[in-house]
Amino acid sequence: MTPNKTQDTGLRTKIDEKLSRWSVAAFGIGAAGEAVYLGLFNTFITIFYNQVIGLSNTLIGIAIFVALLVDAITDPLIGIISDKWRSKHGRRHPFLFAAPIPLALAIYAIFNPPESILNEVDNFTNYVLFAWLASCTIFSRVFLTLYSIPHLALGGEMSKNHNQRSRLFSANSAFSYVTGALFGFLAWGVFFDGDHIRAVDGMVVPGHLNAASYAPLILLACSLILVAIWTTAAGTYKHVPSLSEPPKQQKLSFKGFFKEILLTLKCRNYVVLLAGYFFFMIASGIYDTLGVFMNTYFWELVPGQIRWFGLVSAPCALFGALISPVLMRKFDRKPVVIFSLICMAITAQLVVDLRLLDLMPDNHSATLLPLLLCNSGVFAFVIGLGAVAMMSMIGDVVDENELETGLRQEGLFYSARAFFAKASFSFGHLVGGVGLDKFVRFPSLAVPGAVDADVLFRMGMLAGPIMGITSFIAVFFYGKYHLTHSMHIKIIDGIEERKRNQQQPKAKAT
Repeated sequence: MTPNKTQDTGLRTKIDEKLSRWSVAAFGIGAAGEAVYLGLFNTFITIFYNQVIGLSNTLIGIAIFVALLVDAITDPLIGIISDKWRSKHGRRHPFLFAAPIPLALAIYAIFNPPESILNEVDNFTNYVLFAWLASCTIFSRVFLTLYSIPHLALGGEMSKNHNQRSRLFSANSAFSYVTGALFGFLAWGVFFDGDHIRAVDGMVVPGHLNAASYAPLILLACSLILVAIWTTAAGTYKHVPSLSEPPKQQKLSFKGFFKEILLTLKCRNYVVLLAGYFFFMIASGIYDTLGVFMNTYFWELVPGQIRWFGLVSAPCALFGALISPVLMRKFDRKPVVIFSLICMAITAQLVVDLRLLDLMPDNHSATLLPLLLCNSGVFAFVIGLGAVAMMSMIGDVVDENELETGLRQEGLFYSARAFFAKASFSFGHLVGGVGLDKFVRFPSLAVPGAVDADVLFRMGMLAGPIMGITSFIAVFFYGKYHLTHSMHIKIIDGIEERKRNQQQPKAKAT
């Protein structure tokens, strides 16, 4: 009995050990690297390849669709490899040290296609450019996953204490929000601010439509990614001796993982959540694809104005995430999600619909930007509100599944959700890209203020009512979720009762 007591005491000491502020900050700063990548990719990739280089939005959409599908598959694959990895540097840190350089090179390659491709303008060259974009994007997403999955797993291993884990992931979220906002502010306000001449009928275009403006921004982004990720790797390296080690024999396989993903579809509430999230992420993909086009051509904003959106949205989203648990305690999860989704569906398209009805101020009006910023702030707030509630719902479904099957499978359910989310998000990008080409018929190398009114109207329809339809479909599916707070309490009681029953025979035997 003595060895067991000593072991239990050591485990308790490890659980109760408080992480230093430096360890928490070192873990969180890694999110800055991912935030820079996502801010650069989600905001600028479509407009750079379409309006700066001249590749069709359909081919851009297909490239992103393929890359995100591969990304959805590599998430669980890299998670499995990381779980099994054995080295003197631990399971996670080898990936944290190895990922940044190839990630930075892939990002640089995306925004610097070979001159030999750009100098030729024909159908064959377009497909070569498409292949370049698709392959470089796939590599960038794979290397981002090579860092992000072990990084998140590291957060779960650095402390067994519930509150200490909360500190780690709170720092992770804070660095992500703040870095994303500041990077966007720098991109629009410093690198793209002002007008730059581009050879389009001798007209002046804003900086983000000028290829030369991207070079210093990309170098800054690559540098920030290298510094952020390596800071996390170095700053948390001292924890390697105390981290978990993989068992010598593991039966888990990649094929078996996907079989287990399919088994999650037997849970009705989980299927409802996946269906709702599928349509929500399609709307998100369309929104991200069209966002910079809308700001540039529909609203005719200049970079010095666009820079404020991130600074307004980040604190609003953070506030929504902080107040979400308070509202869930008062109203339950489902009402909070339904409310946030309805508000998202309305605010995502409200100002666009009002413009289509000629009820918004004219472009360049002094009142236009404040109205757009207010709408963006409300949208970000309900995004933060709903995101926390959605993730909490999955936690409740995991409890329901444990009561029914006896298995505790948080990793499986959250990984399955990530897989389906990225698959649907990639489809949203594809819909947005094809819609810009086939429905909107948006011209390449366009100049703000010189785009045909009919084209802008069709783009407003795609970014407004059409996108809104998918959002409201998501509301319909989330309305089918029926796991209430009172039902969840009964589920927890059932799990605890089963544990007590399982322990009683052991007590009698002793």
